[in-house]
Amino acid sequence: MDQNSLAKYKQSADRAVEWLVHHLQNDGSYDLANNDLAGYYKSPYLFYLSGQGEIANKLLTYIKKTFMRDNGDFTTSPEIKSENAVLCEYWAYINGWITLTAQKMGRFDIAYPAYQYLKTFHHPTHGGFTTTKPYGQADNVVDILMTAHLGLTALHFGEIEIAKHAGHFLAQFRFLQPNSSAFYLRISHDSQIITDFPADSALFFVVNSEQPNQAYFMLGYPIAFLGKLYQATGELLFLETAKNYLDDALCCENNIRTFYFSHKVAWGAAIIANLTQDKQYLELATDIADYLVSIQDKSGGWLLDEAPYISFDQTAEIALWLREISAELSN
Repeated sequence: MDQNSLAKYKQSADRAVEWLVHHLQNDGSYDLANNDLAGYYKSPYLFYLSGQGEIANKLLTYIKKTFMRDNGDFTTSPEIKSENAVLCEYWAYINGWITLTAQKMGRFDIAYPAYQYLKTFHHPTHGGFTTTKPYGQADNVVDILMTAHLGLTALHFGEIEIAKHAGHFLAQFRFLQPNSSAFYLRISHDSQIITDFPADSALFFVVNSEQPNQAYFMLGYPIAFLGKLYQATGELLFLETAKNYLDDALCCENNIRTFYFSHKVAWGAAIIANLTQDKQYLELATDIADYLVSIQDKSGGWLLDEAPYISFDQTAEIALWLREISAELSN
């Protein structure tokens, strides 16, 4: 891997860290227009990866004090998850980020109660994780994003059997896909791929390889998780399934290389490129990473024309993936 490109990714991430630090207050809060949890939950991970453990710890303390509930959940207020409707749909997505970071940093006062709450989303039959509410509290629909996200969290807690169940679910789920341009993202409690949904909710239910601007990250997270699960277990099924999901991503129109929703695809492709030395995966990872660097604002942030809870969220996420990509491709 070209060292100049790796340096460029790190420098881009460093500019994002500086942008976030500029907005950080003494108590660990940001100077947001509104104090939404969505503006906070990814930042600790980025600061941790960037060697800024003190800031990461301060943010985690603020998150615990302000957003953590007695049952281990995290919400903006007791009644509201976030102003971001997507994060309300994928209820435990925010939680997984905070829990994973707290575990990495040894903040067990946050990590363990938060993880106990996350385990309530595990579907005991499918092996994946439910989308909107804990198992038994809603329709028990399982999707691939939450399964990969919480499966990776389980892996970091040493819950290898839960992680493997999630990996096997992702393998079976892909096998059930129809042979078409549509990759459906959810399965019902009775094991039926969900193909009927409101047109204005398609983002949550399908990635269409023939249409631009899809939620490509839905494919990216399973790729990354399965690669890490293969590293943990040595089971070839997980590596082969990750490559299958990557093939699905490569079949998407070229817009996948020039859309910020592809950031997790770049991360996943970098992991599998590291494992396989396959040049097509390396090219996909670097094409997307180069695009992300190209759209960074000169101030260091991303998507600054969006609401603060989106720009802070995406600035932290894109920067941390650039760091993860750089780490994977340095091997």
